[in-house]
Amino acid sequence: MPLTFPSHAALPLPLKLWRPRWFDGVALVIGSASPDLAYALDGTVLESVRGIALYQLAHGPAGLPLFCLPVTLACAILVRRAAPVVAAHLPARPVWLAPRDYGVLGASRPAFLVTVLSALLGAASHQVWDAVTEHAPVADLASTVGGAIASLLLAVHIGRRRLLRAWHGDPPAVATRRGRFWGAAALVAVAGTVLISQLPGAFLVHTTGARLIGVFALSLLTASALHTAPSPERATRH
Repeated sequence: MPLTFPSHAALPLPLKLWRPRWFDGVALVIGSASPDLAYALDGTVLESVRGIALYQLAHGPAGLPLFCLPVTLACAILVRRAAPVVAAHLPARPVWLAPRDYGVLGASRPAFLVTVLSALLGAASHQVWDAVTEHAPVADLASTVGGAIASLLLAVHIGRRRLLRAWHGDPPAVATRRGRFWGAAALVAVAGTVLISQLPGAFLVHTTGARLIGVFALSLLTASALHTAPSPERATRH
């Protein structure tokens, strides 16, 4: 199977470039990774549902509405809430990626049906891609590398042309506290990495890979939440 991220994003993301108003880029990207997120539960009490392995469900037709869609919708909400703070703390360079433009995702609110459709399309593209490459190791490796390169080129195209601003406007202004933000993110990332090394199934590459994605996301979400939480002094004055 191609790399969960960024390789899988290369297939559905061009839809956003083709018709920006028709598709939700956040849901396309998260949806394209969603089937593999089921691997994070390997070896736990949640690894199967009624005798069916969750990763098998997530990679089948029934998994689109039962697993991929709710997971993508929930993750999209979290990403949009955290995006302004996370993006504000990213470096301004490389300018051809325009990292701070991604803060505007917090102000982007596509129609619910658009998000649902994009989530399902992203997840379906993942399943189709896996089905084509799962029995061909050479094609699997080639598509992993090719997908990662294609995703990077798409990101460069979006950054150079400042398409996020063209689609959604300017990102909101956010006061930055870099030491607090990155300190919290690093603490959660280190603690999470140590924890997952001790979890059941840690010896499986795809399982640990999915968990690392979760730890990375959790570290940024936690840092964002701490940044936006009022300090005791501010709360007292309010």
